[in-house]
Amino acid sequence: MSGEHDPQQPDVDSNIEEVMRAAEEAVDKVRSGQSDDPEGDDDDLERDLAADLAVELEQAQAEVASLRDKWLRAVADLDNYKKRVKRDIDDANHRAVQNLLGSFLPVGDNLERALSVAGPDTNEQLLKGLEMVRQEFLGALAKHGIKAIESVGRPFDPNLHDALQQMDTPDYAPGIVMLEYEKGYLRGDKLLRPARVIVAGPGSTGAAPPDLAAPTGGSGESAN
Repeated sequence: MSGEHDPQQPDVDSNIEEVMRAAEEAVDKVRSGQSDDPEGDDDDLERDLAADLAVELEQAQAEVASLRDKWLRAVADLDNYKKRVKRDIDDANHRAVQNLLGSFLPVGDNLERALSVAGPDTNEQLLKGLEMVRQEFLGALAKHGIKAIESVGRPFDPNLHDALQQMDTPDYAPGIVMLEYEKGYLRGDKLLRPARVIVAGPGSTGAAPPDLAAPTGGSGESAN
């Protein structure tokens, strides 16, 4: 059953509106002296009838207003319930994915480290194989909406990064991520794992990236 549309509501409103219209027409006829009563000379009876019809009309209008208010409240409650259930399901799925990836992401970390420490004399075919495995790993994550966080050269963001330390460097401006120790990952707009990084310290002399906004927090004071 959908809370967004009640198929019986138009019929209920239509019947109530017909009753109210009939009552209003009867009251108007009585008040204007146009009653179908052939006697038509009993003023007291007409006044009593008009009063009764007016009371019934007022009661019907009050009942309609009450029923409409209850219906609208029920629709709103159902809509809020559906939203809450969807949010709970999304959160549960995210936690499940987060727990599952906790066992797999270290594989990607080790591939990254192996490629980063490879020297110039490392076998070229081995490097190509490691890179292919790395790309396949990232591609598998991407199919499920999971992507790596780009960190190096970007402002430190405490919502995305876990700063291991600060170091002064001539290559980066203060507050810019200068080294990524462990990649972070997002699933949609939700953080699965923060990137573990090293941030350029306040004594760094590098130029700020021209295409990025200045990092919040100045010199990366949130870093450890």
